[in-house]
Amino acid sequence: MTRPGAPPPAARRTVSADERTAIEAVVGVISDADLLRALRDARGRMFQRLEFLGDSVLDLALVMHSVLEPDCPRCRASRRHGDPARLATDRQLAEQARRHGLGSWLEWEVSDERLADVVEAAVAVAWLSGGWSAVVGLVSAAVHPLGDGLGPALQDGGVTAPGDPAGERRVGAALLELAAALAAYRELPEGDEGDLSRRRAERHRTARVAEYAARTAVVVASGDADTVSDRVERWLAADVLAHGADAALERAAEVLR
Repeated sequence: MTRPGAPPPAARRTVSADERTAIEAVVGVISDADLLRALRDARGRMFQRLEFLGDSVLDLALVMHSVLEPDCPRCRASRRHGDPARLATDRQLAEQARRHGLGSWLEWEVSDERLADVVEAAVAVAWLSGGWSAVVGLVSAAVHPLGDGLGPALQDGGVTAPGDPAGERRVGAALLELAAALAAYRELPEGDEGDLSRRRAERHRTARVAEYAARTAVVVASGDADTVSDRVERWLAADVLAHGADAALERAAEVLR
């Protein structure tokens, strides 16, 4: 993508036409020049921040897919997902990254871990630039084919909870984790991945979730903190399925304030 001996991405303020074409072929149109430059520089702090955020975005998409389509015929290892995290191991993400040419615009030694990082960063940029429809398109093309119902479920809602308590709790937990990651990303604009991870952990605490339930009575607040947190997660899962992820994310952010 670049000439031998060319300066590293961080030293080049402009993105070449070839680089833009390669990136947007994967991620979609990116109007924010800073996001475009960040995707080109896997050593940069902004890239690491995007990777951090994209990990939570990807997790929500895959968890919702596993709950809404438990008998996914496109899963290679089994007709049932089980743990959706196995679709997003470094090895799995790197395999898909190589297959689809993700990161072909970058200048660093390729490894499974680095290629997994670029998938997660690209997912974050897709979400920030194009919303949930862009995420579904990117994940379907470059991670795992998603069912037809996931896009509307994330975008607009109108989906009935599947009646799977464990699955609903996973959806709610993934939504809270994304809300905590997004809060950290916004609150610490100069923070590195370690700073963001610590802030996310501070935000997403079982005790904080239980305190919100006691304050607002959105669910029955009796029982220990873990039990109450489980109820809040199921309540949030029903919210994201009924009203879409953007609206539910706002409510998840309120839970963690």
